[in-house]
Formats: sequence, C-alpha cells, structure tokens
Amino acid sequence: MLLSLSLAAIIAYVYAQVAPGSNAYLPPTKNGYDYPEPNTPFKPAPGRPGPAPGPRPPGPRNPPGQPADDHEHVPGMPYDFEYEVKDPETANDYAHKASSDGDVVTGEYRVQLPDGRTQIVRYTADWKTGYHADVSYEGEAQFPQGPAGGARGGGGGGGGYNY
Repeated sequence: MLLSLSLAAIIAYVYAQVAPGSNAYLPPTKNGYDYPEPNTPFKPAPGRPGPAPGPRPPGPRNPPGQPADDHEHVPGMPYDFEYEVKDPETANDYAHKASSDGDVVTGEYRVQLPDGRTQIVRYTADWKTGYHADVSYEGEAQFPQGPAGGARGGGGGGGGYNY
C-alpha cells in the first residue's frame, strides 16, 4: 500500500513538471510575453484627451490621504469579529475585536506589554477620513530586579527580565 502511494506521488510530481499549463518555471521569451508587440502605439480612448504637454497647472488639490473629488465610494461588506489569546505559560495576552457597517470600521485591540501594563487601542477608520486611534494603558509599569552584583549582564546593573 505504501509503495503504491509513493509511486503515485512520484508519477504525479513528474507529470506536473512536464504537463502543459503546469506551474513549472519556464525561461522568459524574447520580450517576456507570448504575444506579438503592437504595430502602432496606443492611442487615448475616444472622447478623452491625451496627456497635456508641460507641467500641470496649479489648482485645488485634495489633502494627502483624502479621496479625490471624483471618487465614487462603494460600501464594503459589513462584518463583525473578535478573538482573544491568554496563555500565561508563554506570557501571551492579547485580543482584537472589530465591526464594520460597510463604511466605518470601529474596533479595539489589547496587548499585554512586557512591563506588566496592558496597551489598549480603540480606533475608527473610514474611506473618507482614514484611521483614527486612541491609545491608553491599564496597570502600572513594573521593572523586576535581577540578581545582585550584575551577574546577568545587560548593562546598567543587574536588573532585567527573566525569560
């Protein structure tokens, strides 16, 4: 049974390497494509002017990160998700939840920091104004001290984390 499965896997592998349409790597052709190059250069579509010569005239521009005036927004699919990981053995403690109505996403994620605090990021994001976050912290930072005498290195005395 094992021999027949191994033989079938080898045959499938060899066939995939030589089969037409397979994902096997082939050397590039002369121009990198398998179709002839056009005889005439591309022309602008009817009713649309070609590129204007010279520099663009100054005019109103949208601020960076803002959609263009002619942007047509199409709402996305609404969603809602949440997950949480708490594993004291590996010191992993984080969570994320978010929801969207198709236009605006609101959410929050939490991360346990090495100093014992929890960082909380509450955010909103939309297609028009971008991402906005409010960062806060819970708990007090704690810095455990290492053995006396600086036996573990790390500079600045013998303090630090134990992993």
